[in-house]
Amino acid sequence: MIRSSIYIKPNGPVNSIRMTSRFLGLPIYKVHAFFVDGLLIDTGFTLVRDWFLKLLDTLHPDVVVNTHHHEDHTGNNFWIRGKYDLLPLAHPKTFSYLQEPSQWIPWYRRLVWGCPHPSETGELNSKIQTRKFDFMVIPTPGHSDDHICLYEPNEGWLFSGDLFISEQVKYSRREEDIDSIIDSLKKVAAFHPKKMFCSFSGSIDRPEDAIHHKIEYLENLRDEVGKGLERGLSPREIQRRLLGRGDQFSFITSGQISKQNLINSFLGNSFNLPPP
Repeated sequence: MIRSSIYIKPNGPVNSIRMTSRFLGLPIYKVHAFFVDGLLIDTGFTLVRDWFLKLLDTLHPDVVVNTHHHEDHTGNNFWIRGKYDLLPLAHPKTFSYLQEPSQWIPWYRRLVWGCPHPSETGELNSKIQTRKFDFMVIPTPGHSDDHICLYEPNEGWLFSGDLFISEQVKYSRREEDIDSIIDSLKKVAAFHPKKMFCSFSGSIDRPEDAIHHKIEYLENLRDEVGKGLERGLSPREIQRRLLGRGDQFSFITSGQISKQNLINSFLGNSFNLPPP
């Protein structure tokens, strides 16, 4: 049985809200939402709805922003709109995804996070202003076509959604665009952030170094994929040599998340070849 838990941790004026789904007591996935000065960034997944809403009763949000449409970031939009009369704001493309989430959420993600009710979003402007802070809205496609980050220039805070994840990744969603991810990472690195709040990894104290390490890792991986092509290796052989033979996520997700997707994204984008 899947159970969920929620935990809030203050980090200066920013509150990190960590939500974890568990199977037989063991954590299988976690995601963070963030709250600062009345601004709620992402709404978590549906399975933590009751705890999440009780927490919001104590935080009193004024503005809600979604970094992108995925159900672990928008899962409680419907309930927040109904209870607090707050319309979450997001990229213009997010609206259409959230009209019928049951059409695009696969079974394993419904099991781990639940399937949100259809909901609406309002369109973000270029800035979000709270009582004390001004946040820039930065389009950062790649993980999804509607992904955005928020940056507070006076504090140097970067709220990165699922753009960063971690310095080294071996798996990719089928729909991710790796070249766009690299471009978006370079875009946010140019702001020289002092603190990053990542939906996957939580708070990161040396974000500029971490982002540059990830860019370097992905660009080196792209170079190695190119060398594999020059040697006549198949996409599967390239994957095994660069990322290892095992690919358990591919089995669990029916190929929606896999090592091969990461290689295929390089093949289809960087070398102008159709994915195998």
